[in-house]
Amino acid sequence: MPEFRPDPDHDAVMDSTARHLVVTAPPGTGKTFLSIRLAGHLASTLPPGARVLLLTFSTQARTQLEQEAGRQLSRGLRERVEVTNYHRFFWHGVLAYRRALGLPMQLDVGSRGRREGALRCVDAVLVEELKHVAGMTESLAEHSFAEFRDDRTPDEETLGRLLAVVRAEQQAGRLVFDDLGALFWSLLEQFPAVEQAYQLRYPVVIADEHQDASALQDALVRRFGSDRLVIFADPMQLIHEFRGASQERLDLQLAECDENLTLGTAHRWHDSAELARWLLALRARLEGRGAPCPLPPQVRVERSPASRGFNGMKPYVKSAVSRAFEGGATTVAVLARGNNEVAELRSYLSRNGQYPRQVGTEDFEDARKDVEQLPFLTAPEKVVLHAVGRLDELVPTLRAPVMKQVRRRVLPTGVNLKGAGDESARILQALEPIYTQGPSAYFESMAAGLEACARAGHHLPRAEAVRSLTVTAAALKRQPADLDLALQRYSAAVVDAANTAPRTNRGLFVMTAHQAKGKEFDAVVLADAMDRFWPDDDDHRRLFYVAVTRASRWWTFVAPDQRASQLLEFL
Repeated sequence: MPEFRPDPDHDAVMDSTARHLVVTAPPGTGKTFLSIRLAGHLASTLPPGARVLLLTFSTQARTQLEQEAGRQLSRGLRERVEVTNYHRFFWHGVLAYRRALGLPMQLDVGSRGRREGALRCVDAVLVEELKHVAGMTESLAEHSFAEFRDDRTPDEETLGRLLAVVRAEQQAGRLVFDDLGALFWSLLEQFPAVEQAYQLRYPVVIADEHQDASALQDALVRRFGSDRLVIFADPMQLIHEFRGASQERLDLQLAECDENLTLGTAHRWHDSAELARWLLALRARLEGRGAPCPLPPQVRVERSPASRGFNGMKPYVKSAVSRAFEGGATTVAVLARGNNEVAELRSYLSRNGQYPRQVGTEDFEDARKDVEQLPFLTAPEKVVLHAVGRLDELVPTLRAPVMKQVRRRVLPTGVNLKGAGDESARILQALEPIYTQGPSAYFESMAAGLEACARAGHHLPRAEAVRSLTVTAAALKRQPADLDLALQRYSAAVVDAANTAPRTNRGLFVMTAHQAKGKEFDAVVLADAMDRFWPDDDDHRRLFYVAVTRASRWWTFVAPDQRASQLLEFL
């Protein structure tokens, strides 16, 4: 067991004997360390064969918990603590019992777009409406159970028609990630012996970040955890309301628990008592409690001319990024409220020599488009144009005139290199083997095209997406295959990437405040602190708090000199 700083709040959690314990855990209060410490202690009390199940949401959080378990626990205890996230846990269960569930042996977890396309055959208008309800088209399967329906659920007749499509897709092996929870719940409902086996296996459950739990996920941890159920949650981080996550569900946990404890020591900022006091005071002020605390020197508010709007704020963002790296930061996050602003900032910073890395769920969705669309592109010209489109997405510093010239020179019988510019010619030459070797050459051609762009000095911000393509290309180079097998290998690489935490330990990142949740950076630049993006209401107070607590050392808030967000007053 490694040494740790004394913390009476941690000790209170360790000493609690409550069967159902809820721990309010603000960011930076040592929750990851405490979760593993508690899991190890509880595992040592269990009978042979039983395990502590420690559930979280993201791959990033799972990886952090696994690393902490490796540091704290002996090998024997580590084998008795299962650290996983919901999708992974459900996937293993569904895969093991797929025949009992009436599923084929070959299961393919596909894109949101593929599922939406199937649902449009029933009601295209409704599907367009459901797309605006976060996560609804993917999580429809959960609504087949009455206990998981809510105000997002379509009427009974419409739901029945949509669920018929979902069931048909599942029986064909065409899944989306959110099918897995519903299928696993169905397994427990249909087979009492399987349910009993899981309950005996996991008499202790520790649920991390439970404010984000869906109705099904909340029901699952209650269904297991017969000896001990420990909930770690923070109402101030309830920002997604994804899959029906709600304050009401968290309130019910608090009402029904045997004990509620709160962590109050800011361990992440333990080397600066001033920063720790400020962050705890900021939380109190955002919650409506008076807590005066002076602004630390590590926090700056930069004012841009309001007359220039969002464009006028971008140079201040660039300067803040430079200042952070020059000051010793190894990771800097530029955060904004919306996807449009994030796209503008990525483009602006890339044009000005600051090359952000890009992480997010779009890697999986875009890769699945390859898997799902390539089999239907029989003409080499169509495959090459698809590859050109992917290169355009993955290499944002490629100039539009270059890509326009590349597209014009893709012909039915081959590429036209005569008179092509150097950059266009490099891309065309990389893609040329598709004409002679067929669609299975797509991956090697994409890898060659990406390498050519990198050698020419272009920025490749989506490292994980590029890695899936290059890993597949390398495998095919060693052992050539037809398109079907090539797509199987690529699909496996994509799923592996989706189950691996993106590397965020170095570099510049630009993302929405929502996407930053669960990540930690040396410095954070909030790039758009305007009242139209950040109004003062409960939802934005919580989101603002999440954005602020992503940083460990430096903060910069860029705001216009008029109509700045009132949330800055809480600083």
